[in-house]
This record gives sequence, structure tokens and C-alpha cells, in this order.
Amino acid sequence: METIIKSDSMNKKFKLSYIDIKDNRKIIDHTREIKSESADIYYFTISQTKLGNLRDMFLLQQLLKKKKKVIIHYHGGYYKKLYNSFTSIQKYMNRRLIGKVDTMIALSESLRQLFTDVISLDKVKVCENFIEDSSLISDDLFEKKLIKLSNQNDDLQVLYLSNFIESKGYKDILQSINKLKSYNIRVNFAGAFFSKQDEEDFLNYIETQDLKDYVTYHGVVKSERKKELLLQSDIFILPTYYPKEGQPISLIEAMGNGLAIITTNHAGIPDIVTPKNGIIINPKSPNEIADAIIKFRDKKLLVDVAKYNREYTLRNFKESDYIYKLENIFNEVCKYED
Repeated sequence: METIIKSDSMNKKFKLSYIDIKDNRKIIDHTREIKSESADIYYFTISQTKLGNLRDMFLLQQLLKKKKKVIIHYHGGYYKKLYNSFTSIQKYMNRRLIGKVDTMIALSESLRQLFTDVISLDKVKVCENFIEDSSLISDDLFEKKLIKLSNQNDDLQVLYLSNFIESKGYKDILQSINKLKSYNIRVNFAGAFFSKQDEEDFLNYIETQDLKDYVTYHGVVKSERKKELLLQSDIFILPTYYPKEGQPISLIEAMGNGLAIITTNHAGIPDIVTPKNGIIINPKSPNEIADAIIKFRDKKLLVDVAKYNREYTLRNFKESDYIYKLENIFNEVCKYED
């Protein structure tokens, strides 16, 4: 949302205002704000939880009462499973209300199918995630990276950059490292733990399995430190089977900075990662993780994939591409009103 509000291009074409609805304790205030608004188009992002969905349906009902155009943007890949978990009443609410919106935005082509229960697919448009301009290394740094990748003597640097949720696959990566000990490979982990016990278990595993020479944990990294890690790394790995996965921005960031990808055929990932720019493995497969990393010891392959991913991302997933796609969707909805 912040990207849209701050976009010069969007502000030139549309008069934008914003209501923050994250605090459920203020839902009455949010309702008053919605009633007082006089916009022609309402752009609305919805939750991935049951309770959040109830709040969203209540607010969506208020929007639809205004008899203006409504766009819903869903930033995940969990809606169909969430819908199937609803009571019959909540399912009915979703079908009745979401079916009336003008456009639903999905993160990728394959994720359009999430909404077959509630809305006609001809109303579902695609707008992929993007890499922020500030997260991209410069062309000069990328050329230096290619030179480094070509050096046969350098260690292979592997990066996991995500929250430490088991279904994101970080434990599978840890288990794969024993098979990699005879190679010049270092695995870097960065991200947030949601429990102290998980962090202790992670660090204890490194200690007991004697992995200290092969693993570095960087903690939570942001802005320049994250950019530096992406610059230093050769391979990005996300062996996810996380139920709420959509189209991970971390994959696009990694591709834009010239990393090869190892990931799973899950959610919206196969729409952006193919054998051209990565290796697709099965979830919960430490041996496949190790084999994929070893395959990328071929430095010519690594350089070719790095070049492809950089070009592919700059061609399709820049911040300006994202805004351009949203503008087209907004313009299309506006035409319906003419």
C-alpha cells in the first residue's frame, strides 16, 4: 500500500487517500471513515485468517453499499484453504460479497484459481510482486559479482533469507549440510525467529552436528545489510511448503541481485521460477537440497543463471512494472464507470 501512496505516477493519475484498518479495536472508527469517503474506486487488501476475513467482509459490505467500484488485492496463496475452513455462513458471506466486487487481483497466473468459489475468473487480474528499487544492486556491482562467480576457487555462498517458520524449510536446509561438508560451501541464514525455543534448537543443532564452520546466522537483516548479503551470496534457497505462501518477494529480490534459486513447486512460485533460473525440489527433502547446491558448483551454470535472473527481473518485476500493472487495472475499472 505504501508503494502506491508514494508513487508519483499514481498520484498524477488519481487523487489518493488511505484508511489504515489494521487495528481491529477501531473497526467502528474505520466504518465511519469509510462512510465519510467519497471516492470513485476503493482498493482493499484482505486477510489470510478467519477472524480477519470476518472483519474484511464487514468492511467490504460497507464499501459495496456506496455503489462505487471496488478492487480487492490478495497478497497470499491461502484463500482457497481458508475458504474451505469457513462455516457455511462465512462461506456464503464471502461468495455474496466478493462476487460483487469489480476486480480481484492475484499475485500470479496460477493463483487466480484460488477464487473460483467466490468470483468469476474473468474478474481476476494478475499483478506480480516486485523488487523495490532500493533493494537492487547497481550494474557495476553486478558485473563485479559475475567476476566473483567465475572464480573456481571461491567458496559457494548459499543464503536463506526468510522468517524461521518450519514450513519455510529452514530445518531441511540444516539437515542437508552434513552432505555438503566435503565441499567449499557456506550456508548463511537470516531472518526472525518467532519463539526463543526455535532459535535455541537451531543454534544447538549447529553445535551438536559440528556445523559451525559451514553455517552463519546473521539475525534479522534490513536495508543495506540485506543488500550486502544478497550481493555476497551465489544461491538463494527457499524450500517452502508454508500454507500461506503466495509469491515470495524474497525470491524476486534474490533473482534481481543475480542469485540462482533453489525452491519448491509451491503456491505462485512456479510462475516465476523454472529450470531456466533455478532448481525445483520436493518439500521436506534435505538430500535434494544438497544435490541442488552441489549442482551449482558448476560456475559456468551459476554465471548463466545469474545473468538470466538479473535480466528477467529487470524486465518484469521492477517497482515501475508493478505500478504500471496496477494503473492499467485501475484504468480498466474506471472505464467500466464511463
